[in-house]
Parts: sequence; C-alpha cells; structure tokens
Amino acid sequence: MPKKKVDLKFVAENVGHSSRATCGACHFNGGGGDAIKHADMSRQLLTPDRNCDIHMGGYDFDCAECHKTRNHQISGKSSSVPVAEGVVNCESCHSETPHYSGNLLDHHLNDHSKTLACNVCHSPVFAKCKPTKTWWDWSMAGDKEREVKKDKYGQPDYNWKKGEFRWEESGLPDYTWYSGYMDRVLMGDKVDLDADVITLTDPVGSINDPGSRITAFKIMKGIQPIDAEHAHVLVPQLFSGDKDNTTAYWKNLDWNKAFQAGMKAVDLPYSGDVTWKETWMYWRINHEVMPADMALSCVQCHESLKGDQTCNRCHQDNRDVDFKALAQKGTDFSLMKSQGRDVDQLIDKTDYINFKALGYQGDPIIHGGRFKKLPMGYQSQSRTE
Repeated sequence: MPKKKVDLKFVAENVGHSSRATCGACHFNGGGGDAIKHADMSRQLLTPDRNCDIHMGGYDFDCAECHKTRNHQISGKSSSVPVAEGVVNCESCHSETPHYSGNLLDHHLNDHSKTLACNVCHSPVFAKCKPTKTWWDWSMAGDKEREVKKDKYGQPDYNWKKGEFRWEESGLPDYTWYSGYMDRVLMGDKVDLDADVITLTDPVGSINDPGSRITAFKIMKGIQPIDAEHAHVLVPQLFSGDKDNTTAYWKNLDWNKAFQAGMKAVDLPYSGDVTWKETWMYWRINHEVMPADMALSCVQCHESLKGDQTCNRCHQDNRDVDFKALAQKGTDFSLMKSQGRDVDQLIDKTDYINFKALGYQGDPIIHGGRFKKLPMGYQSQSRTE
C-alpha cells in the first residue's frame, strides 16, 4: 500500500493519458539516475530529434504506441528483471519481413532478419543521445576527500557515496546470440566465487539454435560485494530517514554495518567475510533507433565486400544496379562525428561484427551461414580481389 498521506481518491480522479514524460519519470532514471544503466533511454527522449530516435523524434511516438496496455498490464520487459506483462519487439509492427521496397537488397535483408535482431543494424551505437555509465566500482566508495574529475563528456569519475565510474557515448554494442531468455542471478542465488567475472544477467542463445538471433547489448560492468562464505551478492543499507541511524553506509561509511542491516532486511545470512568481484549485466538495446538510411551497410559488417567485388561475387553484373554503392550505403559515421558524436574509431570500420566470436569460421559470405553454405564455393577458399 502507498504511504498514508497519499490520497488515493484524488489519484484515481486524475488518471490521464501516459506520455514520454510520465513513463520516463521512472524509466529514464532506472539504475541510479538519467541514462545510468539504460544505454538507450534518457531524458533526451523527451524532445529528441529524428537522428536520436526515429520513432519518438521522427514520428512523435509516445511510449504507449509500442507498449500497449490491456487490463492494466503493460507489454514489454527489461533484460535486468524477470517480470514481463507481454512481449514487445520490432516485428510487432514491422513484421518478420520488414524490408519491402522490392529491390535486390531487400531480399537479403529480410533473410538477415532470421539471424540478426533489428537493433544490430538499426541501432549501430548505444548512448548516442547522452553518455551512459559503463563501469561502476562500489569498492572505491567512501573517500570524501577525493577530487572528482570530469571526463571528456563532462561526466564525473567519482562519487563518495557510490564509487568510481567510467562513461561512454556512441559506444559500439556487444553482440551475442539471444533467444529471448536471460539467465539471471537473483537475490540469494549462489555465484561462482572462482570466476573472474560474475554475470548477473546473461543472454541465453546459441549459433546452433534456430530461435536465437545476434542481438546488440550494452554490458554494464562493475565491482560489487559478495559474501565470501555464502557466495551470494550482498545487499547493503545505503540510506535511512532516521537521523539516529548507525548502520546506513551513506551516513556512517561502515560497509560491515551496512551489510549486516541490509542482509537482515532481506532475510539472508551474512558471514562478515566480504570479497569484491567484477560483475557484468547485459542490457539489450531497444530504443534510440536510427533512420533507415543510417542503418549499417553490408560492407561495415562484411569485410569481404570492401574490395571491387561486392554483390557480383554471386550476382551477375547489372548495369541498372551499382553493386558497390549498394553495399556501401549505410551509417555515415563521418556525419555523426560532424554532429558531435564520439565515433572516430568507427569511421571506415569494416568488421563491425566479430563473426568468429559468435561461432562462425569467419565472414559468412566467405565461409557460409550457420545452417547452410553458399553455393559458389567461397567457403573453402578466399577469392582473390
């Protein structure tokens, strides 16, 4: 129940339509502040331009345009929590064959949709509207005397309450296979203390699973406290409204007391033996979709197409189609740089996706796809350019 001072009758009589502002009041600040953990949502989406988000900036969509509500259940789910009241994806509006102009390229792009999630090409960078936090080291908290420095984005590198930070803007996503399911470490779950990294949310998927697709994620990395005896993530008490409180960390700067109080509150054991471990959380990129003409080009992912031979590796030359221009038309990172985006390292990049890391032998154009080989014999040898 809400606090006693909340007038539920007044609230009920003033229910209105949702908006980006009403939804964003909570969701833009998910994870500790504006754009902290979400790499694709921030207050910039209140009034975005079309290059920030084509749906909200180009067509003035509100959140409810995609996140439909029925019987007080709002469709959509986050990578970070298991609760879901319905699935929302690009195919909900665009279908499984979203490229429909009928040209040569559309046939291949629709075929790609079986293996690539839409966000791989249409959200080629994350946090392009506002920097997002990518590293959060809680073990460094507590130094009130430390000088806070600003990075190149104007973001702080430290906060005595929360620790040490790193930020990124227009970042290259991490790509992995994703079936729509996540392995999650929930409160009280045991973790592997010997692991170099504890993955708190881990996409479930495989190159051998027809239901999995390559999907773009931001990995939120950091250092968090683990109970060295019970092997579960520790929950500290950070703050308290009681002026006489002696356990909240932000008031007393005593981790041991904060862990004792926090773990008691969640009814989990605390041994007093703490180890600080690196943790990762995969956050799926869903928003900040770029205009269609700024989607990744063929050559930006397929390095085998960067020479003179492109589509004519397989297709006969057609005077009505400029194959090279067709393969190279895509995300203009030079334009993005001129608009102030931090994308120097992405200009002229032709290996955007690490195919070997995803389980391929190499570029699928040369070595074949995950379930079939190309008919032209390129899988066994590279053709001389």
